[in-house]
Amino acid sequence: MKTKALRNWTVIGLSVLTASASNAPAGQAATAGPDEKSYTGTVASVDTSEHILRVNGVFLHKDFNLGSSCAYSVLDNPAGTIRDLHPGQKVTVRYLKSEGVLVADRVEQQPLRVEGTVEAMDVKDHTLTVRHDGLDRTYQLADGYKIMLYDNRIGTSADIQPGSRVTVTYERPPGGDIAEQIAQTSQKFSGSLTAIDLTERTLKAQAVFGGKKFNMAADCTVVLNGKAGANLRDLKLGDRLVLNYEDVNGINIVNRIATTVGTPEAMTASSASQHGSSTPAAPGYTSY
Repeated sequence: MKTKALRNWTVIGLSVLTASASNAPAGQAATAGPDEKSYTGTVASVDTSEHILRVNGVFLHKDFNLGSSCAYSVLDNPAGTIRDLHPGQKVTVRYLKSEGVLVADRVEQQPLRVEGTVEAMDVKDHTLTVRHDGLDRTYQLADGYKIMLYDNRIGTSADIQPGSRVTVTYERPPGGDIAEQIAQTSQKFSGSLTAIDLTERTLKAQAVFGGKKFNMAADCTVVLNGKAGANLRDLKLGDRLVLNYEDVNGINIVNRIATTVGTPEAMTASSASQHGSSTPAAPGYTSY
């Protein structure tokens, strides 16, 4: 009797399991496919006819078959195509590995960027030299390279001057780095120098519609008569200045100070303190 009852319960249990499986949503009980993997490196080659992408890593390379539904995202086009890929781009490839074959389902370009100070920009030779971490790096300017300014305005090569703080977006094909975009997003203020405090590293400048106070960045560049490398002590009250600065929570941090052509003669400071004094101070050493 016990054996017969056990058989009956076994049959009932199997029936319940079968019914539960038949009622499960489609695909839920299916065995999961290979886990998606990712690989980041530099595009070495793209075969648009065979849909093969070769990506160089630090030591090795991988060849990916680009699936028919593979998605492409590049810096200026998040809905790109295979034709937007070219050697020198840094990319992350999302792919599946099946029986040893790598099949990509998404290729996303990763920006290569460097921040630094412009040493030189030669429009004729199509080169840009930027100092970064104490070293000079030279980039070839790409055909159709872009210059971006503050508030997403489009700039020109005239906006990129020695001492300008820039962010360069570049690619690294064989033969040298190529600059695709140069961002110089500092705000500008033009006015006459009215006060400078070398100890506090602050200055004030006055324009027609008002004045501003500036705090100098630790690596602020001073350009005197078109030549970078000057010292803050070289500035004189009354100098006409163009200041590149960042507004950080209401504090103006200047990273480039340049005198303009036709600088008037230095003015005599009328105050050595914030509240005024009858004793003039030496130019370049005036506090507020």
